[in-house]
Amino acid sequence: MAQCLTGDEALRKVESQAREMATVENEAERGYAHLGWLLLEVAQMQYWRVRYNTFHDYLKVVSLHAKKTPSQLQRYLLTVRDLSDTFSSAQMESMGITKAMRLCQAKDYAIVLPAVVVNAALDPKVTVKELKGIIAVTLKLPAEDDGDWMEFEFLVSQEDRALIQQAMDVARHTEPLTKVNISESAQMKDIVVKWCMEFLGSHSGDGL
Repeated sequence: MAQCLTGDEALRKVESQAREMATVENEAERGYAHLGWLLLEVAQMQYWRVRYNTFHDYLKVVSLHAKKTPSQLQRYLLTVRDLSDTFSSAQMESMGITKAMRLCQAKDYAIVLPAVVVNAALDPKVTVKELKGIIAVTLKLPAEDDGDWMEFEFLVSQEDRALIQQAMDVARHTEPLTKVNISESAQMKDIVVKWCMEFLGSHSGDGL
């Protein structure tokens, strides 16, 4: 019974933080790392089982409170999880979620973040754009254009999932090969661009 009560308390903390973030969603850099930590605790301790059948069902409910998609919430969770070996919760909260997500992407290229990158992230005078440049120079990353996140979220059956996964595997191994030493998001972008180019090459003009 005590565990259920602890689970309920953890879920209430998440809901409270999510509602708070929804009120300042257009101006906040702070608060999302804290929300990510709370979600990480719920995931690791499986507190979501108190009320929900799956963790994704739980995220869909939290997304209504936070006015963020489940995939965005998942990104906050994964960001704090992947940076927890380098930064404390207070440090991540202080630097802001955008810096934290940039650092998380950098860890795809460096298991241990160089001190110059860590120090820049913690320096409030260093902007997100400047941090991005420091990461690129320090880790010798290729230049990257600025852009916006594009997200896809839809319900799939087991058969749909298997089909999509098969198509992704084929795209990964189609020339030019998808690099394995880049971030998961960069790999997904490469795969989707290959799909688009193949489809447009085969069907451009059809039905027009």
